[in-house]
Amino acid sequence: MSNTKKEIVRMQSVIESDRVSASNNFTELLINDINKVLREYFDFRALPKLKIEKFNGEYFVNLSISAVRIKNFSNI
Repeated sequence: MSNTKKEIVRMQSVIESDRVSASNNFTELLINDINKVLREYFDFRALPKLKIEKFNGEYFVNLSISAVRIKNFSNI
C-alpha cells in the first residue's frame, strides 16, 4: 500500500472515530430519547448506559438499564 493510500485510510479512520467519541451531545441526546421510550415500558432509577463501538466499518451499540419492574401493558 502506498504512503498516500495509507494516509487516506488513517485520516478516514480518525474522522470516523471522532464522530463516535467526540459527539458528547449526540450521546446525551440519544440517552435522553432512549430514557423517554424505555420509561414507557420499565421502571428504573438510573439513566440507561450506552456504549458505541466501531469495528470493521460497523457500529455496535450496547444499551443497558437495571429495571425494578416491567410495566403492565394495560397501563401503557
